[in-house]
This record gives sequence, structure tokens and C-alpha cells, in this order.
Amino acid sequence: MVLEDESSDDHSSPPYMHSSSTDGLNEVPFTIEDPDYKGLELDVMCPCEKHGMASERLVAFEGTDTGRRFLACAQSEGSNCGFVEWVDHQWPPTMQNALLKLWAMVEDAKSARVNDNLENSFTIHHLTEEKNKLEANYDKLVQDVHELMNFQEDKVVDFRHLQSAIIYQQEVRKELTDDMKAKMAKKDAETQQLTQKYEVLLNLTRAQATVIQNLKLNKMKEKQVLTEASMNLELKNAELTKCQEKLTQEKLELKLQVADLLKGNKKHIEEKWQLEFQNEKLKEKFRGIQAILEK
Repeated sequence: MVLEDESSDDHSSPPYMHSSSTDGLNEVPFTIEDPDYKGLELDVMCPCEKHGMASERLVAFEGTDTGRRFLACAQSEGSNCGFVEWVDHQWPPTMQNALLKLWAMVEDAKSARVNDNLENSFTIHHLTEEKNKLEANYDKLVQDVHELMNFQEDKVVDFRHLQSAIIYQQEVRKELTDDMKAKMAKKDAETQQLTQKYEVLLNLTRAQATVIQNLKLNKMKEKQVLTEASMNLELKNAELTKCQEKLTQEKLELKLQVADLLKGNKKHIEEKWQLEFQNEKLKEKFRGIQAILEK
């Protein structure tokens, strides 16, 4: 059931659409903060069915309901009864398809980011193990050097071999360090790419919010135009009704005048007949008088 307000938006609350469930309880969808629609709904009495208290204004941010306003139970999570009452109608099918595609892109981006994080974790773990091995080898090398230095007190040792081993270990350590730096630089580049993808996704989300806002504004403008047109039609209908009543009254008066004229005409004819009758009598009397005078 949909309740629509035919007055302007400045003096009335928005229309409300009851929940599709039989008991008025739904799973509360994820929401996004909207500074234009938040807080408790106090303008229209639409309380929570269980607690009987004012409902909270929220904006959905989930699936095809993204951007739709609704009222929900304002209690905390522990005592929230799950009451949901939608304010906006469902979006058109084209808008729902666009939202589904956008959410699919978001999920794909999340999956890709999770996979990249896993790969980065494995790489970092591998590099850490290599670093630990290098540190262990270095510690062993230092220990060997100390043992050789202690051993040289008792016996002359050819330090050339030891120096070569140290140089070799330093070269190996340098190669491993360079390889680690190259891998870290590669991971930094991949991280930068992920950041760019996130910025693109953020721009898409902002564009989606702009489209939803524009749709709301267009809907409000169309509703205002329809309301004004309806009021004009009602005024014209009232004027036509008054004109019709006036014409009916004038028609009735004309009928009465015609009836009066017909009565007057009938009376005039009767008077005319009486005058003609009296005229004939006068003529007969005049003829009688002439006949008497002639005798």
C-alpha cells in the first residue's frame, strides 16, 4: 500500500510504502550516511510496530535497493526488532540492472584485491624466510670467523681462503638484497595499481550517488508539476460546474418566461375574440338603428 502526499515537499512528509512482509518485519539492509535524510522520523507518525517509538531515517546501500530511503527500528542492535518500512518505490529495471553491474564490479575488485593481498602475503613470507636464512648464514659466518681468529693463536692459517669466503658471502648477500629490493619495487608498483583501481571504483560510486540524487530531484519535480496540473484541473472543473449550474438556472428562467408569454398570448387571443364579438354586436345594433331610421 502506498501513501502519497499531494501537497508540496516544504509542508509535508514524503510518501511511505509499507513493507512487503506480513508482519512488517524485514532484514535491515546495509546503509550509507546521507546528511539530507537522517535522524528520527517525527513529521509523520510511523512508529516501530514492536516498541511504538519513532523510526530512524536511513538510506540503503545494498544491491538493487541502493539509494532507496526507508524507516527502521531505532533501537540498538541487541533490542532491534528488524522493523523496516520503505519510503521510496523500487527503482526502474534499467536502474536495477545498472546497480547490479556496479555491485558486480565492486565484488570483482574486492576479490582481485584479496587475491593480490594473498599473493603479497606469500611473497613477503617467502622473503622473510630468505632473510632469516641469510641472517643465520651471516651469524654462522661470523661465528666461523671468530673461531678462525681464535684458532690462529695456535696455528698459522692462510687467511686468503677465509677472505675469499667472506667476499663470496658478501656478494651472495648483496645479490639477495638486490633481488629483494627488486621484488619489493614490483610489489610497490602492484600496490599503486590497486590504489588506482580503488580510485576508479570510488569515482564510480560517487557517479552512482550523483545519478541517484538526480533521479530523486527529477521525481520531485515531476510530482510537483503533476500536483499543480491536478489543482488547475480541479479549479477548471469547479468553474465548469458553476457555469453549468448558471446555464441550468437561466434555462429554467427562460422556460418560465416562455410559459408566461404563452399564457399572455392565450389571454390576448381570448380578449381579441371578445372584442370581435362585441364589435359584431355593435354592428348589428347599428344596422338595426339604420333600419329604424330609414323607416
